[in-house]
Amino acid sequence: MKYDVTLNGVKYTVELDDTTVRFLEKTALKNDDLIDLDIPDFDFEEENTASNIKAALPGTVIAVKASKGEEVKKGQTILVIESMKMENAIVAPEDCRIDDIHVSAGAYVSKDQKLVSFRALEVVG
Repeated sequence: MKYDVTLNGVKYTVELDDTTVRFLEKTALKNDDLIDLDIPDFDFEEENTASNIKAALPGTVIAVKASKGEEVKKGQTILVIESMKMENAIVAPEDCRIDDIHVSAGAYVSKDQKLVSFRALEVVG
């Protein structure tokens, strides 16, 4: 069964089976059903308080087109990475505010290296 759960202000879709809980993705609540889950106490790492963009391939950052604190629109280019002689735009996955950019122009990045931390913009209305 899948449920929408909010932990420390971060929304997740979780899937429950007989023995495990898996965080599948960040999502908004789809209905008003609340489910009480008995989750043991543990500390969240900083990574879980914001969403992150990681490098899909190793390469070199050739341009940084956004800055910390900036609000960007879905699809807007944040960084450009050159990998295998091709330029790859790293774009905002949703309308968001940039919490931090963890790389600078000229830096070499490894596969799965954290590039950008962001928070979704709250929708009013």
